[in-house]
Amino acid sequence: MKMIYFILIALSCIYPGIKNRKTFSSAPLQYRGADQLMGQAKLLLQDGDLVVRLHADPTSRFIQHFNRTDKNYSHAGIVLMENGHPVVYHIVNDNEIPDEKMRKDPVEKFCDPRKILSFGVFRYNLDSAELKRLKKIIHLWYGKGIRFDPTFNYNTNDKMYCSEMISKALKQATGGRILIGKTHLTTTEANLFSGYTGLPSSYTKKLSIVAIDNLYVNKFCELVEHYHY
Repeated sequence: MKMIYFILIALSCIYPGIKNRKTFSSAPLQYRGADQLMGQAKLLLQDGDLVVRLHADPTSRFIQHFNRTDKNYSHAGIVLMENGHPVVYHIVNDNEIPDEKMRKDPVEKFCDPRKILSFGVFRYNLDSAELKRLKKIIHLWYGKGIRFDPTFNYNTNDKMYCSEMISKALKQATGGRILIGKTHLTTTEANLFSGYTGLPSSYTKKLSIVAIDNLYVNKFCELVEHYHY
């Protein structure tokens, strides 16, 4: 409970003008219900698509504000089609997942309207060979049971956080053609991040992370659709 209060207070102090900031947006489609919305989304999904979401919990509200351009989302995964159905590969830090291993979830679970406020689909300009390599890399890491990295250290590969995993997979699959940028934390953000993660402030002040919007606000990716429950 104390952590929730800390996050909410921090956001109210640092981001009072959030509504006036530039966002990367598209008019949301309107649907009668979540089932119809999900049905429409599943028809659009393809191998290699990026799916981003905003969870309803306060932690997600904290994470989304490290985005510099579009603050609509807080978590990301990669879609692969399996037996004709889209599944989302991702790494998440969640109390309900004690081992914090890389996981794959049906898109309906990843975008569960009981927990998720909104989600978006984006598509990278991958050719067939790059897409094949991407799938091989994702399957390899899943098989190894890559775990969540609580230190957010981009220079190690035995543990990763969600956007780091996607960034590195794209770089390897495309032979360095697709390079995802990183976001350096401000001093205030570094101090907050230190309080949130328990990492020393001397470490977080030097930290650059792959923010969620780094994954799709770039020349390699295009919007498929935004969805709001």
